[in-house]
Amino acid sequence: MNWATSIKTKLTTKPISISFNKLNLSQLDAIVSIELDSSSYPWSRTQLKESIRNPNNLCYSATYEGDIIGYLIVMVTGKTADILNIGINPDNQRKGYGGLLMSYLYKELKNRLIEELFLEVRESNQSAISFYLNQGFKEISIRKNYYKSNSNELSSSENGIIMRLEI
Repeated sequence: MNWATSIKTKLTTKPISISFNKLNLSQLDAIVSIELDSSSYPWSRTQLKESIRNPNNLCYSATYEGDIIGYLIVMVTGKTADILNIGINPDNQRKGYGGLLMSYLYKELKNRLIEELFLEVRESNQSAISFYLNQGFKEISIRKNYYKSNSNELSSSENGIIMRLEI
């Protein structure tokens, strides 16, 4: 399935075309590259590969001018879904592409009669938290000491914030 849209950027009035497609293993190298470039705690190649292969997951890529600039991996269970991973190439962040990818996801979830979307984010990831709040997510819970922090101390950990959005 291919879904394309045009947006006007803030810097120019030139229309930009972006398309969204089902993610497949032939795109794995591009996804791994984005993951390594955009995440302080990147998933491994194996984790990404297994997530794409999982039939319970919805996996989409965002393509701009022939290049994959982002991806989204979501696990569906019954009438709920969980965002497992999302990444936008750092050169394309803060340009609205993440929001467009999420809008595409919302349409897909509505078509599947999904009622709620959940995610979990590190408490220190303020840019992601801000993005999700702007998308309409609400904080519903905190998982104390859930994530291993970016420290060499084994006892050092970080809270996870659980967020929810009604579809």
